[in-house]
Amino acid sequence: MKVDVTVTVRGKQVSAADVPDKTLSAALKKMGDDVGRALAKVKCPEHKEPPSNVRVHVNAAGEGDLHYDSCCDKLAAAVKNVMG
Repeated sequence: MKVDVTVTVRGKQVSAADVPDKTLSAALKKMGDDVGRALAKVKCPEHKEPPSNVRVHVNAAGEGDLHYDSCCDKLAAAVKNVMG
């Protein structure tokens, strides 16, 4: 599952691929890949739909925030169960 990862750099939201520090860029991409692998198996127990438009934003303090679209609260609960 594709996960878009962004990070706040000097007050601006930047894609992980555009981060000048290649070590940081690689770590952010890996985080996105890890989240994608974890969520690839998650489906709504009622509608059988996976989460969509999955994205992670890392703020200036280094805190990650997961966002996604879901069909209902049951899918949100399934995501929370997997992601903790």
